[in-house]
Amino acid sequence: MKTADAGQSTFDPARALPAAAYRDPGWLAAEKDRIWHRDWVFATTEDALAEPGDQVPVTIGDQPVLLLRNQAGELVALSNLCAHRGTLLVEQPANARRIQCPYHAWTYDDAGRLVGAPFAPSGVIDRSAHRLPTYRVESWHGLVFVSLDDGVESLARRFALIERHVSAAGIDALDHRADMQSAETWACNWKVAIINAMESYHLFKVHPETLEPFTPTRDAYYVAGSARATATGGAFKGQDDYLLLSLPPGFVGVLTRGSFVWQAVHPVDSDRCAVRTGGAYASHRPASPFGRIGKWLGRAAAAAYPQPDFLREDKAICERVQRGVTGDFLPGTLVPIERVVRDFGDYLNWRLNDVEPPLARD
Repeated sequence: MKTADAGQSTFDPARALPAAAYRDPGWLAAEKDRIWHRDWVFATTEDALAEPGDQVPVTIGDQPVLLLRNQAGELVALSNLCAHRGTLLVEQPANARRIQCPYHAWTYDDAGRLVGAPFAPSGVIDRSAHRLPTYRVESWHGLVFVSLDDGVESLARRFALIERHVSAAGIDALDHRADMQSAETWACNWKVAIINAMESYHLFKVHPETLEPFTPTRDAYYVAGSARATATGGAFKGQDDYLLLSLPPGFVGVLTRGSFVWQAVHPVDSDRCAVRTGGAYASHRPASPFGRIGKWLGRAAAAAYPQPDFLREDKAICERVQRGVTGDFLPGTLVPIERVVRDFGDYLNWRLNDVEPPLARD
């Protein structure tokens, strides 16, 4: 990157990222500033905020944010830090009409207005100056995104290129299940994990038994894409083709008939990331979205496929990549099946280096 923090030049999206992108704290500092604190970041699913008063704490970049459904039924994103002394307000999902600090009981309404400060004499506290900051929040097909930058483009514009493909695939007929999500920490840079999730090139080698027999690498294809979002597809044995959505910076989802399963990645530090998985399902839902391939992809015959969990295979290869980037290498040329990775490179250049992304590829 050309940013002073990273000390790198603009990279070529037609090639793999340099090793420094996965290990240099300067890269992560620039990414936190220009991506995670200024762009849309996936936060949760709408069903987690189904009722007025529902509250869900999330972290966007390094900023604690409280998502809530206000009494008018609207989604709201507020700072989750008390305007008094910065105490974390809400640590677990809850339902309440107001937000009260556990330290000194300063109380806020669901618009972030300070409505109570115990033992403060009249006139001492300017309540208007102690309102919780608000952030941009929008929902797209039941997925809730937050941006700390109020000037970010709308989700409708961001995902316009792939919208018709997503709608046609029937995503709105599925029910998101916040109660069936899972999270863990992987010992790799966030970009290692999300690039692995978006490309199908590795299936034949990393997942020879768990994925390749059902979603062959040779049958993967590009649908539409740009730096803003990409849709790829592929054959899925016994079903219609799957649609794989890549929504940078950190969200990938696989949409099939009857299920939409996703992975969301968020940086922890240069060599660790948080990986969340979840899904949406038709009326017939599996007992869990995690584990074997049949459950992950919503197949009714899960018991017929006793393969190991392919997420463990993904985690293992991503952590192996991270162990390798302690050294240096000349980034190799991306092959045509990795076109989605090139779109992601365009995204990074756009957000980090102000390089205007190329026209959409459709």
